[in-house]
Amino acid sequence: MDSYITYKRLIAKTVVISLLSSLAVAFLYGVFIKKRAIDDLARVDARKTSRMAFEALYSAMEKGWSKQELDAIIVRLNNVEPSMRINAYRSPIVAALFGDRVNDKQIREHDPMVARAMKGEEILTGDDEIRYLYPIVVNQECIVCHKNAHVGDINGVIDVRFPVANLKISLTTMINSFIIFFVFFTIIIFAILYFRLNALLVQPLKQFIELIQEIINKNDMAKRIRLKTKILEVKNIENYFNKMLDSIQDYYEKLQELSDRDYLTGLYNRRKFEEFLSYEIKRSLRHHHKFTILMIDLDNFKYINDTYGHASGDLVLKEVTEIFGSNLRNADILARLGGDEFAIILPETPYENGYYVVEKLRSRLESTPISLMFDQVSLTASFGIAEYPEQGESIESLLTGSDLAMYKAKRSGKNTIARADQSDQEMAAEIQKKGEFLRKAIDEDCLEPFIQPIYNIKNGELFGYEVLARIRDGKRYMAAGQFIEVAERLGFAARIDQIILAKGLKLRMEKGWWNKRFFFNLSTNSLFGGEYSALIEAHYALNPNLSDNAKTGITIEILEREAIHNVNGLMEIMENMKKLNISFALDDFGSGFSSFVYLKYFDTDFVKIDGEFVKNITVNEKDRIFVKHIHQIAKEFGKQTIAEYVEDEETLNVLREIGVDYAQGYHYGRPQLLE
Repeated sequence: MDSYITYKRLIAKTVVISLLSSLAVAFLYGVFIKKRAIDDLARVDARKTSRMAFEALYSAMEKGWSKQELDAIIVRLNNVEPSMRINAYRSPIVAALFGDRVNDKQIREHDPMVARAMKGEEILTGDDEIRYLYPIVVNQECIVCHKNAHVGDINGVIDVRFPVANLKISLTTMINSFIIFFVFFTIIIFAILYFRLNALLVQPLKQFIELIQEIINKNDMAKRIRLKTKILEVKNIENYFNKMLDSIQDYYEKLQELSDRDYLTGLYNRRKFEEFLSYEIKRSLRHHHKFTILMIDLDNFKYINDTYGHASGDLVLKEVTEIFGSNLRNADILARLGGDEFAIILPETPYENGYYVVEKLRSRLESTPISLMFDQVSLTASFGIAEYPEQGESIESLLTGSDLAMYKAKRSGKNTIARADQSDQEMAAEIQKKGEFLRKAIDEDCLEPFIQPIYNIKNGELFGYEVLARIRDGKRYMAAGQFIEVAERLGFAARIDQIILAKGLKLRMEKGWWNKRFFFNLSTNSLFGGEYSALIEAHYALNPNLSDNAKTGITIEILEREAIHNVNGLMEIMENMKKLNISFALDDFGSGFSSFVYLKYFDTDFVKIDGEFVKNITVNEKDRIFVKHIHQIAKEFGKQTIAEYVEDEETLNVLREIGVDYAQGYHYGRPQLLE
């Protein structure tokens, strides 16, 4: 098991090791200094002392002093420094001429060092006590008295002894020694710290950074950090970073799954389905084989949601997924595109074989009852088939072709299978062409808000504006009727609504028309998928000093023919948006069979009377009756009425007699762009 050390303990350990190392070095250096003192300094001091003793004795001998007087000089020299002992021994040459001193002969014969010194060898020895033997060499002056000697002979030996503790070292030597020791100590401390920290801290951190860069560059969330270190804190960095990578990888895989798969059924979503479709097109092009794509829409699925609730609807979608999946090959690709719409790719399957698969799916779905609560329901679906390359050679054309075929199956009575024919293909090509035009218009910011005034019929004052979407195409502008159906079919409607809403709100702010009501046409699908409340809140937030009345000037128009698809959901959205002082209007009221039912369920503030009833009101008594009753019923429900298509004064007078509140049309002004 690996053992780790904390950073504090590492520093403390390093300092202790450095200190011990320095003390060891200091000890060795002290031994070196001591040896040097013995070898050099002691020799110098002893030689000086010996020379002084010799000079003193020589001076006495020149005066003809006796042996006793010479011995007395040596005694006095020893008394000068009690810890130092000085002795002088005569050589045999001197003893033969002047006589031997007491014990000299015995010392010469029994003391090896003295014997060596008598041969002319200068000797320095001793650890605790220094002993220096200095041979006195005969020179020319000595021959005057020592007749029996020759130059170079040894007349005697001076023996100097003193403790090492009394060795005198110069101040310069001490200072230099201290400086050398301090410098060396500093160097060794920094060297140990550098190499230890570099090995245990810097290098692991460098390795850590390199591994992070590798993970970022390769986007490899599966990689893990492994640091070569003994420091606990650095090891903790490794452990916690790896745990963080585990969490990130977990989230990454979940996000990857969510980005590729439908959360409810676990099937591939539209984005992933289109990736597979692109791959299959390339594969089929390379190997020259056909494949089939299916578009499936469940019949009357809204009935299940409305009758049994959305939770039961989700259960049905899962059961349908199981039915489809169990009747497909492993290589087939099943996806849920959204809501109750599914899609399938049948690789290497021409239309004839694909039709057999679709018929099997249709039959199994129809014949498999699904249990809901205490009931069982039978479900059917409409199937659209497109074959590559007959119905298209691109993703867009294949999706459009199969989508058109599916709608064709629905129009044929549901629970059927349809294939797009030539006319359908031409229509698909036209839709695709218009789709490219819409995409380009959105990308190049060619959408513009036109406004048409709405007036108060009773007092003739300007009440507000309806904001209408237009596309700038060169020098002309296309009305919404020319592109809105394709936009809704191809999923551009929500984006267009968002752009027009944002530009309309900006126009209102720039003009300062806070006392005018702005009406916006937003599709029901846009309301379910858009963040329009946030846009409107931001619009008011830019002007915090507005009065409460100024913050109630936004009205969203709902087409009654769109509202039927999700009454409950739309009611919930309206309730939430009305909390932000956003009002609603039922547009084209009277054009559908269920118009008056919506007055019961939808809490709208305005009812816009369909212009088809208004434009002929002066010549058609039935239209006048319709308008009159629509107005009366709206008033009973506490709603204000707005007449559309008011094109002349005569029509306006009839509306005034009926009591309609507001009017818009060419009589008051055409839709126009305000630069």
